[in-house]
Amino acid sequence: MTLTTRDAGLRLGIINLNAVGMPDTVNLPDPFARLPPHPGVPTGYFHHPDFWPVPVAHAVADWGGGTGLLEGSPAAIEAVAAAVDQLAPLCDLIVGNCGYMYCARSAVRSNTPTLLSGLQLLPCALEASSRPVGILTFDKDYTGKMLADHPDFSRLRIVGSGHLPTWSLFMNPDRYAKSLLDTEALRREIVEACFQERQTGAFTEIGSLVLECTAMPQFRADIVAALRVPTWDIAAFAKALLGA
Repeated sequence: MTLTTRDAGLRLGIINLNAVGMPDTVNLPDPFARLPPHPGVPTGYFHHPDFWPVPVAHAVADWGGGTGLLEGSPAAIEAVAAAVDQLAPLCDLIVGNCGYMYCARSAVRSNTPTLLSGLQLLPCALEASSRPVGILTFDKDYTGKMLADHPDFSRLRIVGSGHLPTWSLFMNPDRYAKSLLDTEALRREIVEACFQERQTGAFTEIGSLVLECTAMPQFRADIVAALRVPTWDIAAFAKALLGA
């Protein structure tokens, strides 16, 4: 198979959820074709063609929908692993487009470096400081359940965003088709939540922060300014690995 790319350099693979607006290019004649984004998808999302400065191929992890990924169902885990297998021969790095793909990490065995979730950066954050580590996530309860067996769980301070008015719309399957996600409202809500948690909540004593949700890196600068701690996120890490 002859690959074509829009630029020279390293190539990135993105694993998307099976949802409206998520591209699936891995089986196209040119897997790295720069397709126009689905209407209603802002530029700050991993599946928008302007987010990454390198050639990107997309594969969808399709387990039939539902909350299987949040619950760590075998079907969801197998779907993520299958998407990795599709992208691996084509790409130099593979990244998951949902932090809850963390639950599939033990099922992935690939020669291509793969980061399924920002939560895989936790060891770096925990080893870099003796202070607690904050996790900014979508669903606090699911994340806590997923990390319950982590050896340093007592050092984790988990805060969710899914209860915030605009962030809650991520659970709406028509969020892109109906342009429900107001970027400024998302930014304002997450910054206000960070200020509150820093002053009187879970983030008062943290030494660093890890972003779980892949909708959050677009607000990285605002989050760092609000919390004033080093912040780990999968997008910044991936771009550094790619030399971008």
